[in-house]
Amino acid sequence: MEGQHNKTVRIFVGGLAESVTKQDLHSLFSSFGNVEAVETIRTKGCSFAYLDFLPSPTDNKSLSRLFSKYNGCVWKGGKLKLEKAKEHYLVRLKREWDEDAMSKIEHVCHKPVTTDKLEEKPTKESLKTKQLHIYFPRLRKLTY
Repeated sequence: MEGQHNKTVRIFVGGLAESVTKQDLHSLFSSFGNVEAVETIRTKGCSFAYLDFLPSPTDNKSLSRLFSKYNGCVWKGGKLKLEKAKEHYLVRLKREWDEDAMSKIEHVCHKPVTTDKLEEKPTKESLKTKQLHIYFPRLRKLTY
């Protein structure tokens, strides 16, 4: 857990009481760092949440202190269970797509490509000079 104080960490918070809101979770965990997003999931039997948490840059052990203080404690009628979670699947999917696109470009060009060239938007002049060729096959009459 140490050494990740400059990277967003996704935390699973289980055992939430039904009365807990996103604002409650945000205010509870914000004393240890920056809470970037809170995603709560409520079902009939249980409630849990995912926090995107950026540990305090001045305190290297803020994440370990957070786990030691709140893991297993009773809060608002529920016993909290904290675990480090995998990254959000949409974030992982976007990262994998970007890595795959970069590897395909490097494979074709046979040299490393920097990302700043990929993020450039085309100008109006370059869009005017490009042509679109559409092929329509010859259609035949159907006979019955």
